[in-house]
Amino acid sequence: MAIWIIIILGIVQGTSEFLPISSSGHLVLFYNIFNITDNTILLSVILHVATLLAVVLCYYKQIFELIKNPFCETNKKLLVATIPTVIIVILLKSLVEKTFSGDFIIIGFLITALVLLISQIKENKVNKLKNKYFVTQPNIYLSKNHNITNLNISYKQALLIGTAQGIAVFPGISRSGSTIATGLISGVSKQEVADFSFLLSIPIIIGGLLFELIDVVKGEASLNIGWLSLSVGFLFSFISGLVCIKLMLKFVKSKKLTWFSLYLVLLSTFLILNKYFLFLF
Repeated sequence: MAIWIIIILGIVQGTSEFLPISSSGHLVLFYNIFNITDNTILLSVILHVATLLAVVLCYYKQIFELIKNPFCETNKKLLVATIPTVIIVILLKSLVEKTFSGDFIIIGFLITALVLLISQIKENKVNKLKNKYFVTQPNIYLSKNHNITNLNISYKQALLIGTAQGIAVFPGISRSGSTIATGLISGVSKQEVADFSFLLSIPIIIGGLLFELIDVVKGEASLNIGWLSLSVGFLFSFISGLVCIKLMLKFVKSKKLTWFSLYLVLLSTFLILNKYFLFLF
Protein backbone atom coordinates (compact mmCIF):
# COMPACT_ATOMS: atom_id res chain seq x y z
CA MET A 1 0.00 0.00 0.00
CA ALA A 2 1.40 3.39 -1.01
CA ILE A 3 2.25 5.63 1.91
CA TRP A 4 0.09 8.48 0.57
CA ILE A 5 -2.93 6.17 0.70
CA ILE A 6 -2.33 5.29 4.34
CA ILE A 7 -1.92 9.03 5.08
CA ILE A 8 -5.32 9.73 3.50
CA LEU A 9 -6.90 6.88 5.47
CA GLY A 10 -5.41 8.25 8.69
CA ILE A 11 -6.77 11.73 8.01
CA VAL A 12 -10.20 10.33 7.09
CA GLN A 13 -10.32 8.40 10.36
CA GLY A 14 -9.10 11.32 12.46
CA THR A 15 -11.53 13.86 11.02
CA SER A 16 -14.61 11.62 10.88
CA GLU A 17 -14.27 9.81 14.22
CA PHE A 18 -15.70 12.68 16.24
CA LEU A 19 -18.67 13.43 14.00
CA PRO A 20 -21.86 11.28 13.90
CA ILE A 21 -21.21 10.16 10.32
CA SER A 22 -19.46 6.79 10.86
CA SER A 23 -15.68 6.84 10.59
CA SER A 24 -15.69 3.08 9.88
CA GLY A 25 -18.16 3.64 7.04
CA HIS A 26 -15.95 6.33 5.54
CA LEU A 27 -12.90 4.08 5.86
CA VAL A 28 -14.74 1.30 4.01
CA LEU A 29 -15.71 3.85 1.35
CA PHE A 30 -12.07 4.78 0.83
CA TYR A 31 -11.05 1.10 0.91
CA ASN A 32 -13.37 0.68 -2.09
CA ILE A 33 -11.99 3.76 -3.84
CA PHE A 34 -8.40 2.51 -3.41
CA ASN A 35 -9.38 -1.15 -3.98
CA ILE A 36 -8.08 -2.30 -0.59
CA THR A 37 -9.44 -5.74 0.31
CA ASP A 38 -6.98 -7.42 2.70
CA ASN A 39 -7.56 -7.31 6.48
CA THR A 40 -9.46 -4.04 6.42
CA ILE A 41 -10.99 -4.69 9.85
CA LEU A 42 -7.57 -4.90 11.53
CA LEU A 43 -6.39 -1.74 9.77
CA SER A 44 -9.59 0.08 10.82
CA VAL A 45 -9.10 -0.96 14.44
CA ILE A 46 -5.48 0.27 14.45
CA LEU A 47 -6.52 3.65 13.03
CA HIS A 48 -9.32 3.82 15.60
CA VAL A 49 -6.77 3.28 18.37
CA ALA A 50 -4.92 6.38 17.13
CA THR A 51 -8.04 8.50 17.54
CA LEU A 52 -8.70 6.78 20.86
CA LEU A 53 -5.43 8.27 22.05
CA ALA A 54 -6.78 11.68 21.02
CA VAL A 55 -9.95 11.02 23.05
CA VAL A 56 -7.85 10.10 26.10
CA LEU A 57 -5.80 13.29 25.82
CA CYS A 58 -8.92 15.42 25.38
CA TYR A 59 -10.73 13.79 28.30
CA TYR A 60 -7.71 13.19 30.54
CA LYS A 61 -9.12 15.30 33.40
CA GLN A 62 -12.46 13.49 33.32
CA ILE A 63 -10.75 10.11 33.00
CA PHE A 64 -8.50 10.94 35.96
CA GLU A 65 -11.58 11.81 38.01
CA LEU A 66 -13.19 8.50 37.06
CA ILE A 67 -10.00 6.61 37.98
CA LYS A 68 -9.89 8.37 41.35
CA ASN A 69 -13.50 7.33 41.93
CA PRO A 70 -13.66 3.77 40.55
CA PHE A 71 -17.05 3.01 42.10
CA CYS A 72 -18.74 6.24 41.06
CA GLU A 73 -22.10 6.21 39.27
CA THR A 74 -20.64 7.10 35.87
CA ASN A 75 -18.22 4.14 35.95
CA LYS A 76 -21.07 1.81 36.90
CA LYS A 77 -23.17 3.11 34.03
CA LEU A 78 -20.25 2.83 31.60
CA LEU A 79 -19.91 -0.81 32.66
CA VAL A 80 -23.65 -1.42 32.22
CA ALA A 81 -23.50 0.18 28.76
CA THR A 82 -20.46 -1.86 27.73
CA ILE A 83 -22.05 -5.24 28.53
CA PRO A 84 -24.69 -5.25 25.73
CA THR A 85 -22.09 -3.85 23.32
CA VAL A 86 -19.74 -6.76 23.98
CA ILE A 87 -22.53 -9.34 23.72
CA ILE A 88 -23.77 -7.94 20.39
CA VAL A 89 -20.26 -7.67 18.93
CA ILE A 90 -19.43 -11.28 19.85
CA LEU A 91 -22.71 -12.60 18.45
CA LEU A 92 -22.48 -10.61 15.20
CA LYS A 93 -18.71 -10.75 14.62
CA SER A 94 -18.81 -13.05 11.58
CA LEU A 95 -21.69 -11.12 10.01
CA VAL A 96 -19.95 -7.78 10.57
CA GLU A 97 -16.78 -9.05 8.87
CA LYS A 98 -18.79 -9.72 5.70
CA THR A 99 -20.19 -6.16 5.64
CA PHE A 100 -16.69 -4.67 5.46
CA SER A 101 -16.72 -5.50 1.75
CA GLY A 102 -18.58 -2.22 1.28
CA ASP A 103 -22.05 -3.30 0.11
CA PHE A 104 -23.66 -2.45 3.46
CA ILE A 105 -22.40 1.10 3.97
CA ILE A 106 -25.20 2.76 1.96
CA ILE A 107 -27.77 1.11 4.22
CA GLY A 108 -25.66 1.98 7.26
CA PHE A 109 -25.39 5.65 6.28
CA LEU A 110 -29.16 5.87 5.72
CA ILE A 111 -29.89 4.20 9.08
CA THR A 112 -27.63 6.73 10.78
CA ALA A 113 -29.31 9.61 8.93
CA LEU A 114 -32.76 8.42 10.04
CA VAL A 115 -31.73 7.96 13.68
CA LEU A 116 -30.12 11.41 13.78
CA LEU A 117 -33.25 12.98 12.29
CA ILE A 118 -35.53 11.29 14.83
CA SER A 119 -33.30 12.39 17.72
CA GLN A 120 -33.24 15.98 16.44
CA ILE A 121 -37.04 16.03 16.27
CA LYS A 122 -37.15 14.77 19.87
CA GLU A 123 -34.61 17.37 21.00
CA ASN A 124 -36.57 20.16 19.28
CA LYS A 125 -39.70 19.14 21.19
CA VAL A 126 -37.78 19.12 24.47
CA ASN A 127 -36.32 22.57 23.76
CA LYS A 128 -39.76 23.97 22.94
CA LEU A 129 -41.13 22.71 26.25
CA LYS A 130 -38.10 24.06 28.08
CA ASN A 131 -38.48 27.49 26.49
CA LYS A 132 -42.21 27.51 27.22
CA TYR A 133 -42.12 26.52 30.87
CA PHE A 134 -38.58 27.21 32.10
CA VAL A 135 -37.53 30.41 30.31
CA THR A 136 -36.02 31.95 33.44
CA GLN A 137 -33.95 28.89 34.34
CA PRO A 138 -30.32 28.43 33.25
CA ASN A 139 -29.64 26.20 30.28
CA ILE A 140 -28.58 23.00 31.99
CA TYR A 141 -28.46 21.18 28.66
CA LEU A 142 -25.21 22.81 27.58
CA SER A 143 -23.65 23.35 30.98
CA LYS A 144 -19.93 22.60 31.07
CA ASN A 145 -19.96 22.20 34.83
CA HIS A 146 -21.78 18.88 35.10
CA ASN A 147 -20.30 16.29 37.43
CA ILE A 148 -18.44 13.74 35.30
CA THR A 149 -18.55 11.15 38.11
CA ASN A 150 -22.34 11.35 38.29
CA LEU A 151 -23.73 12.09 34.84
CA ASN A 152 -27.49 12.52 34.72
CA ILE A 153 -28.04 9.22 32.91
CA SER A 154 -30.13 6.37 34.30
CA TYR A 155 -29.09 2.73 34.14
CA LYS A 156 -31.89 2.08 31.65
CA GLN A 157 -30.61 4.87 29.42
CA ALA A 158 -27.05 3.54 29.75
CA LEU A 159 -28.28 0.09 28.69
CA LEU A 160 -30.04 1.54 25.64
CA ILE A 161 -26.96 3.58 24.68
CA GLY A 162 -24.74 0.50 25.01
CA THR A 163 -27.12 -1.52 22.84
CA ALA A 164 -27.00 1.21 20.19
CA GLN A 165 -23.20 1.13 20.32
CA GLY A 166 -23.25 -2.63 19.74
CA ILE A 167 -25.49 -2.31 16.68
CA ALA A 168 -23.19 0.42 15.37
CA VAL A 169 -20.42 -2.14 14.89
CA PHE A 170 -21.64 -2.35 11.29
CA PRO A 171 -19.79 0.06 8.96
CA GLY A 172 -21.91 3.05 7.99
CA ILE A 173 -23.85 3.04 11.26
CA SER A 174 -22.16 5.76 13.29
CA ARG A 175 -21.12 4.73 16.79
CA SER A 176 -21.17 8.28 18.16
CA GLY A 177 -24.27 9.16 16.13
CA SER A 178 -26.18 6.12 17.36
CA THR A 179 -25.21 6.54 21.01
CA ILE A 180 -25.82 10.29 21.08
CA ALA A 181 -29.12 9.95 19.22
CA THR A 182 -30.29 7.11 21.49
CA GLY A 183 -29.42 9.19 24.54
CA LEU A 184 -31.32 12.21 23.21
CA ILE A 185 -34.37 10.12 22.30
CA SER A 186 -34.37 8.61 25.80
CA GLY A 187 -34.17 12.07 27.42
CA VAL A 188 -30.46 12.68 28.14
CA SER A 189 -29.05 16.16 27.47
CA LYS A 190 -26.76 16.53 24.45
CA GLN A 191 -23.82 17.70 26.58
CA GLU A 192 -23.92 14.71 28.90
CA VAL A 193 -24.67 12.07 26.30
CA ALA A 194 -21.83 13.36 24.10
CA ASP A 195 -19.33 13.03 26.95
CA PHE A 196 -20.77 9.62 27.92
CA SER A 197 -20.56 8.46 24.29
CA PHE A 198 -16.88 9.33 23.88
CA LEU A 199 -15.92 7.87 27.26
CA LEU A 200 -17.85 4.73 26.30
CA SER A 201 -15.75 4.37 23.15
CA ILE A 202 -12.56 3.77 25.15
CA PRO A 203 -13.21 0.18 26.39
CA ILE A 204 -14.83 -0.99 23.15
CA ILE A 205 -11.96 0.23 20.92
CA ILE A 206 -9.40 -1.36 23.25
CA GLY A 207 -11.44 -4.57 23.22
CA GLY A 208 -11.64 -4.51 19.43
CA LEU A 209 -7.87 -4.15 19.19
CA LEU A 210 -7.31 -7.09 21.54
CA PHE A 211 -9.71 -9.27 19.51
CA GLU A 212 -7.87 -8.49 16.28
CA LEU A 213 -4.44 -9.01 17.86
CA ILE A 214 -5.55 -12.41 19.12
CA ASP A 215 -6.51 -13.33 15.53
CA VAL A 216 -3.06 -12.17 14.36
CA VAL A 217 -1.31 -14.29 16.99
CA LYS A 218 -3.46 -17.30 16.06
CA GLY A 219 -2.59 -16.76 12.40
CA GLU A 220 -6.20 -16.07 11.40
CA ALA A 221 -5.40 -12.50 10.30
CA SER A 222 -2.41 -10.60 9.01
CA LEU A 223 -1.70 -7.04 7.99
CA ASN A 224 0.07 -6.70 4.65
CA ILE A 225 1.33 -3.20 5.41
CA GLY A 226 4.87 -2.28 6.41
CA TRP A 227 5.42 -1.02 9.94
CA LEU A 228 6.67 2.32 8.61
CA SER A 229 3.50 2.89 6.56
CA LEU A 230 1.35 1.71 9.46
CA SER A 231 3.13 4.08 11.86
CA VAL A 232 2.64 7.00 9.46
CA GLY A 233 -1.07 6.20 9.15
CA PHE A 234 -1.36 5.94 12.93
CA LEU A 235 0.44 9.27 13.36
CA PHE A 236 -1.75 11.12 10.85
CA SER A 237 -4.89 9.62 12.36
CA PHE A 238 -3.79 10.73 15.83
CA ILE A 239 -2.72 14.26 14.77
CA SER A 240 -5.83 14.94 12.69
CA GLY A 241 -7.98 13.55 15.50
CA LEU A 242 -6.22 15.69 18.10
CA VAL A 243 -6.60 18.81 15.97
CA CYS A 244 -10.27 18.15 15.24
CA ILE A 245 -11.65 16.64 18.43
CA LYS A 246 -12.38 19.79 20.45
CA LEU A 247 -13.80 21.60 17.44
CA MET A 248 -15.86 18.57 16.46
CA LEU A 249 -17.13 17.98 20.01
CA LYS A 250 -18.19 21.61 20.29
CA PHE A 251 -19.94 21.37 16.92
CA VAL A 252 -21.73 18.13 17.80
CA LYS A 253 -22.89 19.48 21.15
CA SER A 254 -24.10 22.84 19.86
CA LYS A 255 -25.36 22.30 16.29
CA LYS A 256 -28.41 20.50 14.95
CA LEU A 257 -27.92 16.85 14.04
CA THR A 258 -30.04 17.31 10.92
CA TRP A 259 -26.97 18.76 9.14
CA PHE A 260 -25.20 15.44 9.59
CA SER A 261 -28.35 13.58 8.55
CA LEU A 262 -28.55 15.64 5.34
CA TYR A 263 -24.88 14.98 4.57
CA LEU A 264 -25.37 11.22 4.94
CA VAL A 265 -28.46 11.24 2.71
CA LEU A 266 -26.56 13.15 0.01
CA LEU A 267 -23.57 10.82 0.33
CA SER A 268 -25.81 7.74 0.12
CA THR A 269 -27.55 9.17 -2.95
CA PHE A 270 -24.19 9.65 -4.64
CA LEU A 271 -23.09 6.11 -3.74
CA ILE A 272 -26.32 4.67 -5.17
CA LEU A 273 -25.83 6.62 -8.39
CA ASN A 274 -22.22 5.48 -8.54
CA LYS A 275 -23.17 1.85 -7.99
CA TYR A 276 -25.76 1.70 -10.75
CA PHE A 277 -24.84 4.47 -13.20
CA LEU A 278 -21.50 6.23 -12.67
CA PHE A 279 -19.18 3.26 -11.88
CA LEU A 280 -16.41 5.60 -10.65
CA PHE A 281 -15.10 2.99 -8.20
